[in-house]
Amino acid sequence: MVGTFRKKYIILFFCILFVATNNAKNDEEFFLRGNKQYAHKDYDGALQSYEMVSKKGSAVLYNMGNCYFYKGDYAQALVYWSRAENGATRQERLAIARNKEHISLIVGKPENVAWWQTIIILLNDIMPLISLIILQIFFLVCWYLFIFFSRKKELRSKKIIVSCLSFFIIISGLMLEIHYTRQGVQSGVVVKKEAQLFVGPDKGLQALCPVAYANNVTVKEVRQGWYKIQYADKIGWIEADVVLII
Repeated sequence: MVGTFRKKYIILFFCILFVATNNAKNDEEFFLRGNKQYAHKDYDGALQSYEMVSKKGSAVLYNMGNCYFYKGDYAQALVYWSRAENGATRQERLAIARNKEHISLIVGKPENVAWWQTIIILLNDIMPLISLIILQIFFLVCWYLFIFFSRKKELRSKKIIVSCLSFFIIISGLMLEIHYTRQGVQSGVVVKKEAQLFVGPDKGLQALCPVAYANNVTVKEVRQGWYKIQYADKIGWIEADVVLII
């Protein structure tokens, strides 16, 4: 009885191992096929091959973003490049940041953006490139040095040093706040042109403002075909098919 029980588990183990190995082999074949199609500028074919990969790593997602970019679908490119940032190396994140900047130049930046919003956007782009623990240590060291130099009475360059440290404390503090507030919050990209932001989840309600194509938004609530989002300094509702969640 015990021997039969063990035999069943051994057979089950080898079946699982075979399926996992076979899936990994298939994923590699789809990935290589997609790369070949991409090299021949068959972007639709490459996307189909990449979609067949069951476990999409950063390399697959990055290549899918490239395909959408060359197809002229810049919003989809931003979505897949953003997804590729998870698990990407520092060099890969730098490449993604350059690609995003290139798209922002192509589609144009939204008008009437306040200076503080520009700073937040810049810090959001920098965040993936910096380790959280390094940022925390830097913040604490700046505070320690700020207190240390503030107590120094006789120091010629005291004002300059304290001012610089104050600046670094503010910037690193903002970056830490961005990191902690982003946890559990969904981000999305506007994938349709001529989208509108409404005061409520109904197209018959007042429109607050147009929402620029290929721009990032923060999704705060989901309700039957609608997203409640933050766009620039406004909060409102937008149709769910207009935004693709990252």
